[in-house]
Amino acid sequence: MKLFRYLIPLCLALSAWGQSPLVAAADFAVGDRVFIPLYAENLMNDGYADGIIQSINPDGTVNITLSDVVNGSDKTLYGTCSPSGNSPLTSGGADNAPDASKLVREVPTDKILPWKVGQFQYVERENLSTTIQRWLNGGMAITPNSLDIADRRARELGLPRLREVVAIAKLQVESTGGNGFPVPADRALHGAAAMLDAVAKRLQHNPQAVKDAAAILAGTAPAHSKDLLVETIVHIAKLTQSQLQDLANDDPDPRKVSGYSIAQLTAIYTGWYRMMTANDTQPYEHAQVAFFTDRAKKSLDAGKWPTF
Repeated sequence: MKLFRYLIPLCLALSAWGQSPLVAAADFAVGDRVFIPLYAENLMNDGYADGIIQSINPDGTVNITLSDVVNGSDKTLYGTCSPSGNSPLTSGGADNAPDASKLVREVPTDKILPWKVGQFQYVERENLSTTIQRWLNGGMAITPNSLDIADRRARELGLPRLREVVAIAKLQVESTGGNGFPVPADRALHGAAAMLDAVAKRLQHNPQAVKDAAAILAGTAPAHSKDLLVETIVHIAKLTQSQLQDLANDDPDPRKVSGYSIAQLTAIYTGWYRMMTANDTQPYEHAQVAFFTDRAKKSLDAGKWPTF
């Protein structure tokens, strides 16, 4: 891999990246193989650099010869549960051609990790990312237990915002009664109102994420966000809309839907708007929850499905 085009972004990353939550600054020696994290807000875009310490400076910083730099689009680990045999992380097969090696000088040792430690941390982030992305994409077998494992990873990696994402994902998965497997809308929605209310309470402390999600739903912002909490809100909002549409397709008159009273359906719509107002702490489309609840109930009472 030609490395020169990555050197400036790498230097910027080294200046911005904080100390790893898994390990304090280690003792390094000349010849040690080191891992340089190039982490992103969205774990899907994580990268890393692989290098060898060539010398140690009087001020304690180190000079590193890079043998490989992998950015988010180049990496090979995403979507796997363990490193593949062809990955630089497992094969140690960094490109050592003379024209590929570049020296990065005066790197603080709290910006790098011993290779094995960094390898483990990176794979843990990949596994956490895989679980979240599978849930966001409607993947099967994202069970409460798998989300408990994801929460443990997020906690150990020091990622509190992703712990919030995982907690909300678990609320949604448990609400359907399907243990992570698909269930029809008429079954999944029985737990939707309580789930949406619980999500809304968690989002009360993240009003900007709710605003950003609302902009995506309104089509006034790009369809995807780097912030996985925003992606989570959009996912639940669209999923609930889709499930309600499934009920409407089964019976165009909501008063005749089997297993749901008007009060139960109204509670689902109320929960949706409660989520989109950060628990009624800010307006959604210039209105508060009471307005949307009243509008939904009037529509349902008239035998018409409300529109969002």
